[in-house]
Amino acid sequence: MDKRINLGDSDKRYLLNLEKGFMGEELFDSVVKQYLNGEALVLNDLLLESKGTTFQIDSLVVTSDTIYLYEVKNYKGNFQMNSGQLYYTSGQEITNPLIQLNRTKELLRQLLKEWENRLKIEANVVFINDSFTLYNAQIEDPFIFPTQLKEHFKELSSRSKVLEKDHHYLASKLVSIHKADSPYQKQLPFYQLEDFTKGISCCYCGSFDLIVTQRSCYCKTCYKQTSIEDLVTESVKELKFLFPDQKVTTSLVDEWCGNSVNYRKIRKILQNDFMVSGTTSGTYYE
Repeated sequence: MDKRINLGDSDKRYLLNLEKGFMGEELFDSVVKQYLNGEALVLNDLLLESKGTTFQIDSLVVTSDTIYLYEVKNYKGNFQMNSGQLYYTSGQEITNPLIQLNRTKELLRQLLKEWENRLKIEANVVFINDSFTLYNAQIEDPFIFPTQLKEHFKELSSRSKVLEKDHHYLASKLVSIHKADSPYQKQLPFYQLEDFTKGISCCYCGSFDLIVTQRSCYCKTCYKQTSIEDLVTESVKELKFLFPDQKVTTSLVDEWCGNSVNYRKIRKILQNDFMVSGTTSGTYYE
């Protein structure tokens, strides 16, 4: 939506926060894969419920004697702790991630107690961005900074012993009760087909500033070259994602692509890359 429609300020901020959080979790995953070498089970992005209360877990690592709970934050810049509150050094207050961490840890503890699981829980806030600096933190605060991640997971690996069936059963049970729909997810703004910018966009940077030839497109923004087939296929995927109930026809894709690709070329791409449905007069693609 962001590249084809003008989002309002609140929706734009929400999108940026989602992207920032996703990038932080991706970076954390890469660190775990690189440095966690012992026996352990890693579960990411869990949405669980305990006694009617829903809670999210960024990352969970199950070892032989401990469950490690991680709240991942992709904060960037200079911060300071003052009387249990977290501030930018400019003075602006933000929510202390320890509040969320402690809530999540307690709800997970209650859930495991219901299951009669006695594994210890160790919870930490991970500040994943290497440009993050925190002043006045206490040594007892459960914070892990970028420079400490390598050593943390190496130590965890060295202590990890062979996992038993109970550990795998616990991990499977947590995955089985994961809730697909999040109550925290913001509703998308109302939109319709007429609201969107039409045209084909670069697969790499999203720019619509393309030089279109018979077989390929050249992006004037990032200088990448892509085949017409790849760009049309990506445009169809966007269309299907945004309008899942809309039948994808050649004329609709032609309109979505801004009439910038030969009509017969679009029909050929649809026939090659998607499943044909309907009769001759009402053909659409799935």
